[in-house]
Amino acid sequence: MTPIGFVILINPFSPLSQTERLIGTLNRMFDHPPIVCHHDFGKNPQLIESRSLNVQLVHPHVNTKWADFSCIEAAVKALNLLYSGDNPPKWFIYLSGSDFPIKPASQIMDDLDSTIFDAHIEHLLVHRRAIPHLPLKNRLIAHRGPDWPRAVNGRYQSVSMRIPWITRRFQFTMRTLQLQHPFFTAGHLPFTRQFNCFGGEAWFCANHRAAQAIIESYTTNAALVAHFRTVLCPEESYFHTVLGNASGLRLSQDPLRYMDWTVGGNHPKILAVEDIPRLTDSNAHFARKFAHPLTPEVAEAQEELTSL
Repeated sequence: MTPIGFVILINPFSPLSQTERLIGTLNRMFDHPPIVCHHDFGKNPQLIESRSLNVQLVHPHVNTKWADFSCIEAAVKALNLLYSGDNPPKWFIYLSGSDFPIKPASQIMDDLDSTIFDAHIEHLLVHRRAIPHLPLKNRLIAHRGPDWPRAVNGRYQSVSMRIPWITRRFQFTMRTLQLQHPFFTAGHLPFTRQFNCFGGEAWFCANHRAAQAIIESYTTNAALVAHFRTVLCPEESYFHTVLGNASGLRLSQDPLRYMDWTVGGNHPKILAVEDIPRLTDSNAHFARKFAHPLTPEVAEAQEELTSL
Protein backbone atom coordinates (compact mmCIF):
# COMPACT_ATOMS: atom_id res chain seq x y z
CA MET A 1 0.00 0.00 0.00
CA THR A 2 1.12 3.55 -0.60
CA PRO A 3 1.78 5.30 2.74
CA ILE A 4 -0.70 8.18 2.61
CA GLY A 5 -3.42 9.80 0.51
CA PHE A 6 -5.67 12.83 0.79
CA VAL A 7 -9.34 13.67 0.30
CA ILE A 8 -9.95 17.38 -0.26
CA LEU A 9 -13.45 18.82 -0.15
CA ILE A 10 -13.19 22.08 -2.09
CA ASN A 11 -15.38 24.98 -1.06
CA PRO A 12 -16.79 26.16 -4.42
CA PHE A 13 -17.02 29.73 -3.14
CA SER A 14 -13.33 29.91 -2.19
CA PRO A 15 -10.63 30.70 -4.76
CA LEU A 16 -9.28 27.55 -6.38
CA SER A 17 -5.77 28.97 -6.10
CA GLN A 18 -6.01 28.23 -2.36
CA THR A 19 -6.58 24.53 -3.03
CA GLU A 20 -3.90 24.55 -5.73
CA ARG A 21 -1.39 25.85 -3.19
CA LEU A 22 -2.36 23.09 -0.76
CA ILE A 23 -2.00 20.42 -3.48
CA GLY A 24 1.40 21.82 -4.46
CA THR A 25 2.57 21.64 -0.86
CA LEU A 26 1.33 18.05 -0.43
CA ASN A 27 3.09 17.06 -3.66
CA ARG A 28 6.33 18.60 -2.44
CA MET A 29 6.12 17.08 1.03
CA PHE A 30 4.86 13.57 0.20
CA ASP A 31 6.29 13.09 -3.30
CA HIS A 32 3.02 13.32 -5.25
CA PRO A 33 0.72 11.16 -3.10
CA PRO A 34 -2.75 10.08 -4.34
CA ILE A 35 -5.12 13.03 -3.92
CA VAL A 36 -8.84 13.05 -4.68
CA CYS A 37 -10.70 16.34 -4.79
CA HIS A 38 -14.41 16.97 -4.87
CA HIS A 39 -15.32 20.20 -6.63
CA ASP A 40 -18.88 21.38 -7.21
CA PHE A 41 -18.64 22.46 -10.85
CA GLY A 42 -22.28 23.53 -10.75
CA LYS A 43 -21.34 26.42 -8.47
CA ASN A 44 -17.88 27.08 -9.88
CA PRO A 45 -17.05 25.74 -13.39
CA GLN A 46 -13.39 26.74 -13.10
CA LEU A 47 -10.89 23.88 -13.35
CA ILE A 48 -7.88 23.33 -11.13
CA GLU A 49 -4.91 24.58 -13.10
CA SER A 50 -1.68 22.60 -13.51
CA ARG A 51 -3.25 19.43 -12.07
CA SER A 52 -0.66 16.66 -11.75
CA LEU A 53 -1.42 13.03 -12.60
CA ASN A 54 -1.70 12.02 -8.94
CA VAL A 55 -4.74 14.29 -8.48
CA GLN A 56 -8.18 12.95 -9.38
CA LEU A 57 -11.53 14.76 -9.45
CA VAL A 58 -14.86 13.20 -8.50
CA HIS A 59 -17.06 12.77 -11.59
CA PRO A 60 -19.91 13.32 -11.67
CA HIS A 61 -19.74 15.85 -8.86
CA VAL A 62 -22.33 16.21 -6.11
CA ASN A 63 -24.38 19.40 -5.94
CA THR A 64 -23.37 20.46 -2.46
CA LYS A 65 -24.97 22.78 0.06
CA TRP A 66 -23.54 24.15 3.29
CA ALA A 67 -24.22 22.00 6.39
CA ASP A 68 -26.03 19.43 4.25
CA PHE A 69 -25.72 15.69 3.70
CA SER A 70 -24.53 16.41 0.18
CA CYS A 71 -21.12 17.18 1.75
CA ILE A 72 -21.07 13.66 3.21
CA GLU A 73 -21.97 12.21 -0.20
CA ALA A 74 -19.16 14.17 -1.83
CA ALA A 75 -16.63 13.00 0.75
CA VAL A 76 -17.70 9.34 0.48
CA LYS A 77 -17.48 9.44 -3.32
CA ALA A 78 -13.99 10.92 -3.06
CA LEU A 79 -12.97 8.31 -0.48
CA ASN A 80 -14.35 5.53 -2.65
CA LEU A 81 -12.32 6.81 -5.61
CA LEU A 82 -9.19 7.07 -3.47
CA TYR A 83 -9.48 3.41 -2.43
CA SER A 84 -10.57 1.97 -5.77
CA GLY A 85 -7.08 1.88 -7.27
CA ASP A 86 -4.51 -0.91 -7.31
CA ASN A 87 -2.33 0.75 -4.66
CA PRO A 88 -4.64 2.36 -2.08
CA PRO A 89 -3.13 4.40 0.76
CA LYS A 90 -2.57 3.01 4.23
CA TRP A 91 -3.69 6.36 5.69
CA PHE A 92 -5.87 9.17 4.39
CA ILE A 93 -6.32 12.71 5.67
CA TYR A 94 -9.62 14.54 5.14
CA LEU A 95 -9.02 18.21 4.31
CA SER A 96 -10.62 21.40 3.08
CA GLY A 97 -8.86 23.89 0.85
CA SER A 98 -8.31 26.22 3.82
CA ASP A 99 -6.29 23.60 5.76
CA PHE A 100 -2.52 23.54 5.65
CA PRO A 101 0.18 21.21 7.06
CA ILE A 102 2.11 22.55 10.03
CA LYS A 103 4.50 19.64 10.56
CA PRO A 104 7.08 18.12 8.20
CA ALA A 105 6.14 14.98 6.28
CA SER A 106 8.64 12.87 8.23
CA GLN A 107 6.97 13.69 11.56
CA ILE A 108 3.45 13.15 10.18
CA MET A 109 4.36 9.72 8.80
CA ASP A 110 6.29 8.73 11.94
CA ASP A 111 3.29 9.64 14.11
CA LEU A 112 0.86 7.68 11.93
CA ASP A 113 3.15 4.66 11.60
CA SER A 114 3.60 4.43 15.37
CA THR A 115 0.02 5.12 16.47
CA ILE A 116 -2.10 2.35 18.00
CA PHE A 117 -5.28 3.90 16.59
CA ASP A 118 -7.15 3.28 13.34
CA ALA A 119 -8.55 6.80 13.24
CA HIS A 120 -7.87 10.16 14.84
CA ILE A 121 -11.33 11.67 15.05
CA GLU A 122 -13.07 13.53 17.85
CA HIS A 123 -16.07 11.32 18.73
CA LEU A 124 -18.08 12.48 21.72
CA LEU A 125 -21.06 10.42 22.79
CA VAL A 126 -24.28 12.33 22.11
CA HIS A 127 -27.23 11.55 24.37
CA ARG A 128 -30.03 13.32 26.21
CA ARG A 129 -27.67 14.35 28.99
CA ALA A 130 -24.87 16.82 28.28
CA ILE A 131 -21.78 15.17 26.84
CA PRO A 132 -18.65 15.64 28.93
CA HIS A 133 -16.34 18.59 28.44
CA LEU A 134 -13.30 17.36 26.55
CA PRO A 135 -10.61 20.03 26.14
CA LEU A 136 -7.88 19.22 23.64
CA LYS A 137 -4.53 20.96 23.53
CA ASN A 138 -4.95 21.52 19.78
CA ARG A 139 -8.17 23.46 20.35
CA LEU A 140 -8.29 26.62 22.46
CA ILE A 141 -11.91 26.28 23.56
CA ALA A 142 -14.44 23.47 23.93
CA HIS A 143 -16.15 22.65 20.65
CA ARG A 144 -18.32 25.66 19.80
CA GLY A 145 -18.67 26.53 23.46
CA PRO A 146 -20.62 25.05 26.39
CA ASP A 147 -23.96 25.01 24.54
CA TRP A 148 -22.70 22.59 21.90
CA PRO A 149 -23.76 19.37 23.73
CA ARG A 150 -27.37 20.51 23.98
CA ALA A 151 -27.34 21.74 20.39
CA VAL A 152 -26.06 18.50 18.90
CA ASN A 153 -28.49 16.42 20.92
CA GLY A 154 -31.40 18.39 19.48
CA ARG A 155 -29.82 18.28 16.05
CA TYR A 156 -29.12 14.56 15.74
CA GLN A 157 -31.45 12.84 18.21
CA SER A 158 -34.80 14.41 17.42
CA VAL A 159 -37.56 13.72 14.93
CA SER A 160 -39.63 16.18 12.96
CA MET A 161 -43.38 15.91 13.36
CA ARG A 162 -46.13 18.00 11.82
CA ILE A 163 -49.07 18.57 14.16
CA PRO A 164 -52.27 20.65 13.99
CA TRP A 165 -51.84 24.09 15.51
CA ILE A 166 -54.16 26.96 16.41
CA THR A 167 -52.59 30.41 16.14
CA ARG A 168 -53.29 33.32 18.46
CA ARG A 169 -55.78 34.56 15.89
CA PHE A 170 -57.55 31.19 16.08
CA GLN A 171 -56.43 30.16 12.65
CA PHE A 172 -55.84 26.50 11.94
CA THR A 173 -52.42 25.54 10.56
CA MET A 174 -49.82 22.76 10.62
CA ARG A 175 -46.64 23.28 12.58
CA THR A 176 -43.36 21.32 12.45
CA LEU A 177 -41.87 20.48 15.83
CA GLN A 178 -38.53 18.91 16.67
CA LEU A 179 -39.26 16.30 19.32
CA GLN A 180 -36.52 14.76 21.47
CA HIS A 181 -38.39 12.81 24.14
CA PRO A 182 -37.94 9.02 23.81
CA PHE A 183 -41.73 8.66 23.73
CA PHE A 184 -41.73 10.39 20.34
CA THR A 185 -38.37 9.27 18.97
CA ALA A 186 -38.67 5.54 19.77
CA GLY A 187 -38.61 3.59 16.53
CA HIS A 188 -37.81 6.67 14.44
CA LEU A 189 -34.07 7.02 15.05
CA PRO A 190 -31.28 4.66 13.91
CA PHE A 191 -29.66 4.76 17.36
CA THR A 192 -30.06 2.04 19.98
CA ARG A 193 -28.32 0.95 23.18
CA GLN A 194 -25.89 -0.96 20.96
CA PHE A 195 -25.55 1.68 18.22
CA ASN A 196 -24.76 5.11 19.67
CA CYS A 197 -24.71 8.60 18.19
CA PHE A 198 -21.37 10.40 18.22
CA GLY A 199 -20.35 13.94 17.29
CA GLY A 200 -17.28 16.14 17.00
CA GLU A 201 -15.07 18.14 14.69
CA ALA A 202 -15.73 17.41 11.02
CA TRP A 203 -12.10 16.90 9.95
CA PHE A 204 -10.06 13.80 10.74
CA CYS A 205 -7.52 11.24 9.52
CA ALA A 206 -7.85 7.46 9.44
CA ASN A 207 -6.33 4.31 8.02
CA HIS A 208 -7.57 1.93 5.32
CA ARG A 209 -9.57 -0.18 7.78
CA ALA A 210 -11.57 2.86 8.85
CA ALA A 211 -11.97 3.93 5.22
CA GLN A 212 -13.51 0.57 4.32
CA ALA A 213 -15.85 0.82 7.32
CA ILE A 214 -17.09 4.21 6.05
CA ILE A 215 -17.53 3.00 2.47
CA GLU A 216 -19.31 -0.19 3.54
CA SER A 217 -21.63 1.55 6.02
CA TYR A 218 -22.70 4.08 3.39
CA THR A 219 -23.95 1.29 1.14
CA THR A 220 -25.39 -1.05 3.78
CA ASN A 221 -26.84 1.14 6.57
CA ALA A 222 -29.66 2.84 4.71
CA ALA A 223 -31.45 3.88 7.91
CA LEU A 224 -28.44 5.84 9.13
CA VAL A 225 -28.01 7.57 5.77
CA ALA A 226 -31.73 8.41 5.61
CA HIS A 227 -31.63 9.94 9.10
CA PHE A 228 -28.59 12.10 8.46
CA ARG A 229 -30.13 13.40 5.25
CA THR A 230 -32.66 15.20 7.44
CA VAL A 231 -30.35 16.88 9.97
CA LEU A 232 -28.32 20.07 10.02
CA CYS A 233 -24.51 19.75 9.88
CA PRO A 234 -24.35 15.96 9.43
CA GLU A 235 -20.60 16.31 8.80
CA GLU A 236 -20.18 16.79 12.57
CA SER A 237 -21.75 13.43 13.39
CA TYR A 238 -22.11 10.98 10.49
CA PHE A 239 -18.50 9.78 10.13
CA HIS A 240 -18.08 9.87 13.90
CA THR A 241 -21.13 7.65 14.38
CA VAL A 242 -20.01 5.18 11.71
CA LEU A 243 -16.49 4.84 13.11
CA GLY A 244 -17.59 5.02 16.75
CA ASN A 245 -19.77 1.94 16.22
CA ALA A 246 -17.45 0.02 13.87
CA SER A 247 -16.36 -3.27 15.37
CA GLY A 248 -12.66 -3.67 16.02
CA LEU A 249 -11.59 -0.09 15.31
CA ARG A 250 -9.56 1.87 17.85
CA LEU A 251 -10.23 5.60 17.83
CA SER A 252 -8.34 8.56 19.27
CA GLN A 253 -10.23 11.65 20.43
CA ASP A 254 -7.49 13.88 19.00
CA PRO A 255 -8.06 14.65 15.28
CA LEU A 256 -4.50 16.03 15.01
CA ARG A 257 -5.99 19.27 13.70
CA TYR A 258 -5.33 22.72 15.19
CA MET A 259 -8.33 25.06 15.46
CA ASP A 260 -9.00 28.19 17.50
CA TRP A 261 -12.66 28.64 18.50
CA THR A 262 -12.09 31.57 20.86
CA VAL A 263 -13.72 34.05 18.46
CA GLY A 264 -17.11 32.34 18.79
CA GLY A 265 -19.62 31.85 15.99
CA ASN A 266 -19.87 29.07 13.43
CA HIS A 267 -16.29 29.22 12.16
CA PRO A 268 -12.88 29.04 13.82
CA LYS A 269 -10.54 31.97 13.90
CA ILE A 270 -8.63 32.85 10.73
CA LEU A 271 -5.07 32.07 11.75
CA ALA A 272 -2.44 34.79 11.46
CA VAL A 273 1.22 35.33 12.21
CA GLU A 274 0.59 35.74 15.98
CA ASP A 275 -0.72 32.15 16.05
CA ILE A 276 2.50 30.62 14.69
CA PRO A 277 4.08 29.90 18.14
CA ARG A 278 0.99 27.89 19.16
CA LEU A 279 1.06 26.00 15.87
CA THR A 280 4.72 25.16 16.49
CA ASP A 281 4.02 23.86 20.01
CA SER A 282 0.96 21.88 18.94
CA ASN A 283 1.18 18.18 18.11
CA ALA A 284 -1.37 18.71 15.32
CA HIS A 285 -0.42 17.80 11.76
CA PHE A 286 -2.67 20.34 10.02
CA ALA A 287 -4.27 23.64 11.01
CA ARG A 288 -7.32 25.54 9.86
CA LYS A 289 -8.38 28.08 8.80
CA PHE A 290 -5.94 30.19 6.83
CA ALA A 291 -6.93 33.21 4.79
CA HIS A 292 -6.13 33.50 1.11
CA PRO A 293 -3.97 35.02 -0.13
CA LEU A 294 -1.58 34.59 2.76
CA THR A 295 0.49 37.39 4.15
CA PRO A 296 4.21 36.96 3.38
CA GLU A 297 4.94 36.40 7.08
CA VAL A 298 2.43 33.53 7.39
CA ALA A 299 3.57 31.98 4.10
CA GLU A 300 7.18 32.04 5.27
CA ALA A 301 6.25 30.54 8.66
CA GLN A 302 4.29 27.74 6.97
CA GLU A 303 7.27 26.96 4.78
CA GLU A 304 9.51 26.69 7.84
CA LEU A 305 7.05 24.52 9.78
CA THR A 306 6.76 21.96 7.00
CA SER A 307 10.47 21.89 6.15
CA LEU A 308 12.02 21.30 9.56
